[in-house]
Amino acid sequence: MVSSSGAPAMKWAVPLTTSHVVQLLRAERDVQKAFLIFEAASGEHSSGYRHDHSTFSFMSTRFAAAGLPRSAEALLNRALSELGDAPAEPSFLPVIRAYSRARLPLDALRLFRRMTSEFLLPPSHRSYNAVLSVLVASRHLSLAKTLFDEMKLRRIPFTAATFNILIKALCFSSGALETAVRIFRRMPDRDCPPDACTYNTLIDGLCRHGRAHDARKMFDEMQQRGCSPTVVTFTSLMDGLCRSGLFENALQLFDDMHERGIKPNVVTYTSLIDGLCRGGRSAEAMGLLESMGRQGCSPNVITYSALIDGLCGQGRLGEALEVFDKMRLQGRKPDAGLYCKIIKILCESKRYQEAANYLDEMALSGVVPNRLTWGLHVRWHNMVIRGLCGTRGVTIRAFQAYRSARKRGISVEPETYGALVDYCCREGDADKAMSIVDGMVVDGCFPDSNAWCSILAVLWEGRKVREAAELVWEELLCGDADHAVSQGM
Repeated sequence: MVSSSGAPAMKWAVPLTTSHVVQLLRAERDVQKAFLIFEAASGEHSSGYRHDHSTFSFMSTRFAAAGLPRSAEALLNRALSELGDAPAEPSFLPVIRAYSRARLPLDALRLFRRMTSEFLLPPSHRSYNAVLSVLVASRHLSLAKTLFDEMKLRRIPFTAATFNILIKALCFSSGALETAVRIFRRMPDRDCPPDACTYNTLIDGLCRHGRAHDARKMFDEMQQRGCSPTVVTFTSLMDGLCRSGLFENALQLFDDMHERGIKPNVVTYTSLIDGLCRGGRSAEAMGLLESMGRQGCSPNVITYSALIDGLCGQGRLGEALEVFDKMRLQGRKPDAGLYCKIIKILCESKRYQEAANYLDEMALSGVVPNRLTWGLHVRWHNMVIRGLCGTRGVTIRAFQAYRSARKRGISVEPETYGALVDYCCREGDADKAMSIVDGMVVDGCFPDSNAWCSILAVLWEGRKVREAAELVWEELLCGDADHAVSQGM
């Protein structure tokens, strides 16, 4: 049996009320099943039930929380259509934030504009702050400025949250930092004393633009004004001190944090580990990694990547590989960038067979390079193959690495093809050499005279003179014909 709304009909134990429907929606964890309940209730008009703004708003919020902002917005539209008046402003805020989480800032702005133009709701500081936060986080600063100006024109008072968003926008540019500080200083005059979020934003902005000393002064002022630093405050300042080479100050601040009973999180540890590694102090960074485990804070891929990068940069390959293995044992899956770092340092150490093993492991683990790491992936694949070609007795491994690259659509460079042909010929494997030549021709990379000389030499030594001549003439004739066609075109 199906209800008039198209949803399966349900038998209700008691006469339906909106509060009862909200309880049922709250109890159902699966958002799609919750929507089925909502739709089933929609079909109970004959029993006198009708959704109101509380049920529409609750279901819309559920969709927003589940990362389905378009479905949430559709329910807001439906509420206006079915109830004849608009949902209240708070119903729009979760949907605006859901668009932000979905990285759709312009959709968040579009919904905000619809709220005022189609739903005819006057915006308050709450909706302005919600959409401003989205625009600033996504660096749509010119649009954000338009909204700030609009707030002033409408005489909507700025709250502490509005000032925090404005200061964050100004902190993106080093040239606007002084303006951010001036606005910060004027906040008490507008009955908006700075809070921890304000200080954190300003300290982070100063640190990111190399003004760690000023950030430290702001940190001290924060405490003098009775505003307690948070884990975010300490993390931002430690990162800034490390970037300025003030490692002892950063470590002292880390100890200070412990003494105050503020527990470092994974971002804190990662920032400090990265800073120490950049400063060539990877031994201390290793100690911090061990400390994380003792404190019950699990390192993430970024933590391991920072440490491995630092160890590799200092030539401590053995320790880098140990950390890499430890990472996998703890169930952390390395990404393509981290594999590339390991493969790079192995190639630089001329440990090509191990590098080839990591390339295979990467493929078997289903790790796929993204558009940023693809170029590095191609580069190191070719370097591994050429490196194997310079190692005696590993013809099969070099050929396997070559076949694996082709199978995965990785471009084989002309220099790599030449090294493979020469290597196979030196190892006396004419069949593999000719197979590689076939691959070259398919890729539009015609063998040069050195490659042909190598092939002829190995075939001659194998007493296959007539067969060699026929194969060479066939390839040369095909090549000349293709060349003539291309010249004619």
